[in-house]
Amino acid sequence: MAATNAFAPRDVPFFDRLPQDGREALEQHMSICCFAAGERIVEEGESNPGRLYFVLEGEAAICNRGKSFSTHTMSDYEIAVRGKDEVIGAISFLDGEPYPVSVIAKTQLTLAVLDFPSGALSPASEKRRASVVLELRRQLTADLRRSLARRLGSAENEAEFARYKNAVGRIVVTTLSLLSFYTLLLSVLPSFQVALTVNFAISPFIIAMFAAVMGPVIWYSGFPHSFFGLQTANWKSALIFSILVSLVFIAAGAGVKLFLIHTTETFSSLSLFGVADVKENMHDVMMSPLYWVAVGLYLMLTPLQEFVARCCLQAPLFAFLNGTAVWRHVWSILVSNLVFAAAHSHISFAFAIAAFVPGLFWGWIFARTNSLIAASASHFMIGGAGIFLFGIEEVIGKLMQMGGMS
Repeated sequence: MAATNAFAPRDVPFFDRLPQDGREALEQHMSICCFAAGERIVEEGESNPGRLYFVLEGEAAICNRGKSFSTHTMSDYEIAVRGKDEVIGAISFLDGEPYPVSVIAKTQLTLAVLDFPSGALSPASEKRRASVVLELRRQLTADLRRSLARRLGSAENEAEFARYKNAVGRIVVTTLSLLSFYTLLLSVLPSFQVALTVNFAISPFIIAMFAAVMGPVIWYSGFPHSFFGLQTANWKSALIFSILVSLVFIAAGAGVKLFLIHTTETFSSLSLFGVADVKENMHDVMMSPLYWVAVGLYLMLTPLQEFVARCCLQAPLFAFLNGTAVWRHVWSILVSNLVFAAAHSHISFAFAIAAFVPGLFWGWIFARTNSLIAASASHFMIGGAGIFLFGIEEVIGKLMQMGGMS
């Protein structure tokens, strides 16, 4: 520590409210001290000889002593940082009690030190000290008001976070329960599929089950419907955006399939257009009335699928996760889409993969618009075109054969 007496109180904003003659009179009680980073300024429990510190340059760490849980030794734990123009040691200066904390130079530090030594002071010094105490109390009161305001704001944020946590917790528990139940049923689903004679009859029951169970969780969550993307305020702009980007996606997908047909032997037997793998009694039924029933069911169930994937999973996850908005969007889309794809695995692994890829795109649309309408419209277009117009299942099957996964 180095000390010098070259100092003027006008350099510290704390003294701005004091009259000029009062500031000048304080000069004889003040000095400047410089500390290197890591140097200790005061110790917790040490008596205050009547000093008050003002930060001129650098930062000081306010620390409490405590026992480390890992090493079981006493260590300093930083609880606050004081920067330029802030005051250190105010409480012990006012009440004369020992320092409740330690103060350590966090960086190279320059402090202005106001020193009224303990013991009898002259009437003039007592008057000067009284003016400092009055100003210190005023500023501490103002700081307390600001601290209370921040605390109230923090309490509101904590309460809001608790609501998020409770809502997401219920959704996660519901989702895990449904997925566990669904996984247990996978071994017996083929028997139901044979009994129902058509291979698409199970999907409506599964989708309806997810929506029926998770719907009340959303309804009674306490959040506005717009929080989950259930809104019509922006439906026109969201729908236009969804249609335009979906047309681009469909064109790109068709282009990729056409490229594979003309450049890869595995795909050479395919045509650009294809149909869905709809079966009755284990036999293909193409363009029959039953086929169009499958098309109609798909279109009817699309909003329910998007409701579960986007409103019940993606939206709450985005609100609950920490980090930047981009990072939260990425993870909420990935996680919700994994659940979305897994719910299609009873049809086939290829179909689950086929659902996962465009599902990322629908998750992005939902993140951009916060609209179930937009996500559902894109699902209508891309899913319908991919399954019933371009035969996406056969494309995924060929890709799995090329990768040795067949």
